[in-house]
Formats: sequence, C-alpha cells, structure tokens
Amino acid sequence: MFFAINEASLQKTAFYGFVTGATFYFLSLSWVINTIVNYGNVPVLLGYLILALLVAYLSFYVCVFCVLCQKLSGGSPLYFSLVAPFVWTALEFIRSTHLEYGFSWLGLGYSQYKNLIVIQIAEFTGVYGVSTLIVWINASLFFIIHDRLIAYNSLTFGISGSHPEFMISKLTSNSRSQNMSLRMVFVTILLMAMCLGFGYSSLNQYPVLKGNPIKVSLIQGNIAQDVKWNSLVRDKIIRTYERLTLEGAKSNPDLIIWPEAATPYYFGNNRDQTKALKQLVARAKSPLLFGSPYVEMSGSDVKMFNSAWLLNPNGETSERYDKIHLVPFGEFVPMQSVLFFVEKMVQGIGNFGRGNHEKLFHLGEIPFGTSICYEITFPALVRKPVNSGARFLINITNDAWFGNSAASYQHFSMAALRAVENRVPIIRSANTGISGTIDPLGRISNQTPLFQEAIVNTTILPGSGEMTIYARYGDWFCWFCLGICILVGILIKPIRV
Repeated sequence: MFFAINEASLQKTAFYGFVTGATFYFLSLSWVINTIVNYGNVPVLLGYLILALLVAYLSFYVCVFCVLCQKLSGGSPLYFSLVAPFVWTALEFIRSTHLEYGFSWLGLGYSQYKNLIVIQIAEFTGVYGVSTLIVWINASLFFIIHDRLIAYNSLTFGISGSHPEFMISKLTSNSRSQNMSLRMVFVTILLMAMCLGFGYSSLNQYPVLKGNPIKVSLIQGNIAQDVKWNSLVRDKIIRTYERLTLEGAKSNPDLIIWPEAATPYYFGNNRDQTKALKQLVARAKSPLLFGSPYVEMSGSDVKMFNSAWLLNPNGETSERYDKIHLVPFGEFVPMQSVLFFVEKMVQGIGNFGRGNHEKLFHLGEIPFGTSICYEITFPALVRKPVNSGARFLINITNDAWFGNSAASYQHFSMAALRAVENRVPIIRSANTGISGTIDPLGRISNQTPLFQEAIVNTTILPGSGEMTIYARYGDWFCWFCLGICILVGILIKPIRV
C-alpha cells in the first residue's frame, strides 16, 4: 500500500487506502453476516447493509491514515516512514475508545498474540505499542527499498552518456541517500533489538506472583444459541450445567465459573430457579461466578442488564457486575435517532441497559475483575479493575453467536494481550469455546475446542498486585502518538517554507 500511494494524488491516495481497508476488513469480518442473520434474526439484506456500513466505517480510518501520512510528510518518503507509525497508532486508538461506537476488533497488534517475545512491550504501551512496531518496520522497509530503487534508477540514467560533472553530482547525491538508508536501517534494528531484548528478558524472568494457588473449574456448557432461550429445552440446559458443575466440584475448586448468560432464566427475578441454583452451589461447596441477565424494576421504569454474579455456598449473592460496553446491533441499537427503523424490523436485537461502574469481586481476600464478552477487547476498560487492585481477571463470554468461524479465535486472541498489559492471569469461560487460561506473559493453556462440552480444572497464581505502566497510566502512549501527529501538523508548514 505504501508504494501504491507514494507520489499519488490525494484523491487516489484516499481511494487506495479505502480499498485496502475494505478488502482486509470484509474478508476478516465476513462472519458477521452469519452471526446477525442466523442468530440475530436480521433480514439478509439488512445484514449485508450492516456489514457494509461496518466495513466502510473501519476502512475510513485506513483512508484517513493514508491521506494524513501524505499530507504530514510533504511528499518525502523519509518523513512518510517516520510519521506513519504515530498516525496509525493515533487512529487505531481513536476508533477503539468511544464507549458506544468504539470498535477495537482487528487491531494490528493482535496479529502477534502468539509471538510472545514481541508482545511483552504491551505492559508499557498496551497493544498499541505492538501496532506501532509493526507499522514502523513496514514503513522503514518501504523507505529503504524506495530509496535504493531511486538511487539505482538515477545512477543508471546518469551512466548513459552524461557529463562527468553531472556524474559526480549524482554519485554524491546517491552517497547521501545511502547514508540516510543506513541510518534508517540502524534505527529500525536498534528499536527491534530493544523490544525483542525486553521480550526475551521478560520470558526468562517470570513476573512475580504472590499468594496461594487458586483452584478453578471452568464449565463449558456448549448450549447452541438457537435453543438457549427455548422453554422446551430449559430443563435440559439446567441439568447440563448441574451435571458439569457437580463433576467439576469433585476437584474441590476455590471457584467454579460459568460463561456469559449461562442461565436460561433471569437470576433474581425467577424465584424458583434462583432458589434451585443456590441449592446447587451449596451442594458443590464452592463459590460460583456466572452470567445471567437481570431485570431491574423501579416503579414503571424497567431496565434489563447483562450481568455477572458471584454466588457463595451459603446462598448469598455477594456481588454483581453489569456489562458496561454493549455490543452494537446485538444488545442495543446505536444512533437510534437515525436507525430508528432497525429495532422495529429486527426482533433479535436486545435493549440492554449499560452498567455505570466497574466492579471488584472478592474471593476471600483476593480481589479480581470480571469482563463480559466483547469487553475483553477494550484495553482501557479491562485495566480499570487491575488499577483498583484486582490480582486476576475473568472473562465470561457466549461465542455461540459466531458459529464455527474465525471470530471465536479473533476474540480469544485479544485476551492474551490483556494479560500481558496488566501482568495478571486471565481465566476465560466460554459457552461453546474457546475457554482456557492465559498467564501474565500471554502464554495460553487449557484451551478447549469449539462446540464441545468441557470441564477445565486448573490452578492459577494471582498477580503480585504491582501495577504495570499500562495498568497505572493507561493509554499514555496513544496520547503521545496523537500529540506527535498534532505537533507535526503544526510545524509542517514552517518546515516547508
């Protein structure tokens, strides 16, 4: 893409950027159609329209990236390669942060989630630092190759019958150009060496974990999305979770974890089923963290929440967390004043209320944080419990919506970066998979297959309680990149003069 937009007009630059983004995002998000049509009861044409709008929205950022890089670089390949990493990071940050419309899916840094030596820098910069490194390397390669091609063509042209003085001028110019290329190579190698050196050091010096081991039992019920709320199979679903829970309880876990919306009823609102679940937890003799929707009624005001609950063996519901970052077109309709017709056309879209604050749960004296489904993709949201003292994190999710697609793997990969950013273990319980555990270095273990019942009995060590730079200060690096872009934008005109 860098070569395509080099020296192109602004119109062509914008077009090339948009087409590049649209191609990538359409191929990577093609599963959206199956999800919203088959499970959200969205008409097929409306489903394609929603996907097209999402792809266009995300591609717009790539378009802006290309245009800004060209404008800020003033047509210089060197300046282009220097500003590109900061512009990309700033835009990736902007599209990920909005509470209602933010979409951090497919951030560039997540592509490296299995490359453990590279992602360790996330404890300082968040996943955005990994994105910056990727763009820096690619932009540097662009400059070096472009510079050498220009030098080669220039020298070839100069040899064919040119005046000796002209030849000397060309050779001098090529020498300067070669020096600049060598400097770029040196800086890039130095940056990579620093990042990889830190990664190697981190992997060989495991983060300090303190406290007694915590035994957990993850329950993967494997309940198909199209029957989850079918009253005819409600009892079967309840029996499935009862059977798996009592089997997992044989290992005497300190905590049993069910996935998001595991109960086929509204806990706390359905009196009989609530009582039955409390009795099950008493039989299991272990606390249960589980997902269940909840209806809150205050006079004529009725609100529905997607919630996580902690239920103790003595029958007490000690803590509840209401999901803050809801899924657009799944749990609410965004921009209702504009898209007012969508809710009338589609019965499958929920109308959930948004939680108003983060929640620290407690297992004995050990605090931990919980995110629900899509929330694990937002680094700024996930770090907040750690900033408040959480020593491990739990993510409960229902990925049955995704079917057998790449989406479940894309979703799971983001949890690995959250573990590294905060240097705490993450436990993930998913209805149909992927469940598993991730240590503070991003190493994945106990990974379950998709669409199979599973019980994962495992042990984790809680984090030390010492916050990383990212957990303490959040997205400082993104603001730094944004500041660099603004500063270059202010200075670029005086520089050209």
